[in-house]
Amino acid sequence: MKTKNIILLSLVGLFIIADILLLNRYASWDSQLDELLPFLGFTLIAEGAIIYSMYIYEQLINPFSIYAVFIYTAGFSFIRISSKQQAYDFSFILLLLVSIICFIIGGLIASKTFKFSIKNLFPPLTPKLSFYFLLLVLIIGMGVFVMEIRQLGYLPVLNLGNAAVYNDLNENEVTPLHNFIVLNSVLPAMFYINYKKKNISFLLFLGLTFVSSFIILNFFSRQIIILFFFSMLIAVNYYQSIPVLRLIVIGAVVLVIFIVLGQLRNSSDDTKETSINEFLKEYNSVSKPTNLLETYLSLYGGVNFSTANKIVEQAKHDGYVSYGAYSLRPIVTVLPVNKNAIYPPIYSSYTQLGTYVTDPFLDFRWAGVVILNLLYGYLSMNSFKNYLARKGEYYIVEWSLFIFCIFMCSFTNFFHMFFVVFFFIINRIAIK
Repeated sequence: MKTKNIILLSLVGLFIIADILLLNRYASWDSQLDELLPFLGFTLIAEGAIIYSMYIYEQLINPFSIYAVFIYTAGFSFIRISSKQQAYDFSFILLLLVSIICFIIGGLIASKTFKFSIKNLFPPLTPKLSFYFLLLVLIIGMGVFVMEIRQLGYLPVLNLGNAAVYNDLNENEVTPLHNFIVLNSVLPAMFYINYKKKNISFLLFLGLTFVSSFIILNFFSRQIIILFFFSMLIAVNYYQSIPVLRLIVIGAVVLVIFIVLGQLRNSSDDTKETSINEFLKEYNSVSKPTNLLETYLSLYGGVNFSTANKIVEQAKHDGYVSYGAYSLRPIVTVLPVNKNAIYPPIYSSYTQLGTYVTDPFLDFRWAGVVILNLLYGYLSMNSFKNYLARKGEYYIVEWSLFIFCIFMCSFTNFFHMFFVVFFFIINRIAIK
């Protein structure tokens, strides 16, 4: 029997055991059938997506396996362990199912058809010019970083463990130039490409990566850290395949960093006397005996889906339709217009963390849900296929950005964020 089949059969066995144990655990919490059955159904879909995609693409990281995180989180959100969660309306459950089905269908269509590349409108740069352009972008980011730190009054990294730091960072006014700081999450991957092309030395690559890492570390943004890890992982894997076991270990390390950063952000004299799990349970009004991972899944999963349900129901009640405004967010963001008038806070999945499913619905109702999810799945799989075929280093960052957008689906719709489009443009200019 092939090693691949042994691994997949072992994975199936582990999933079955885990499902039985989890169902028994949540049933002991007095969870009802209207919670347990949806949880099991979505979990089986997520596990099926992982097993199928690993069998077909022979890659642990692919559009379906990453999207399975969203599917599983959606299922877990039915287990009401926080008073902030609510039972979902039938229309919202249907919205979740249609979104998932259409994303998967879009991915399957792309996997069964020819891959395509969008023509680069920017003239290709020579290797040296490419490096100098990225260096210029880094220098601009350093300048913006110095400007924002002077405005803040201190270096956040020197005040680890102080809960006020994160609040200060949120209250610190930033301009659109802040995108050059966020860009440092993918710049190391671009410098790595230059190193592999022998444009720069390994020591220079390390030095530039240290500068970028120092900048993003000072903002305690877990989403930026996650994008940094994804882009570097995909860059290294492009030139030398990383074994599955090592990928799993890397994933565990990222999870630990996510938790540690959360603890640093929430640290205070009060929380030092209690565990981070107990603090988060109190913050999230969790009464069940959850472990730390389940508490995080509730805080960054269950509550977000309840928020999405609320936004969708409010939009239906008010008859609100944006007619494409959310899909056009990257363009609207740079225009001198009143953003709150175009994106009323009451419907904002970005500020309220209402998952990615709300924007397509707010844009064009069910037509938006179907078409945009088909598009998300199709474009993600197309980028993955181009990356897998090694069609060019450009697809390292492009595929990394799609991974990030899919992975963050339980939070908000990053497919429509300006900084993601901005990164695509920088990548287009710098990398052939």
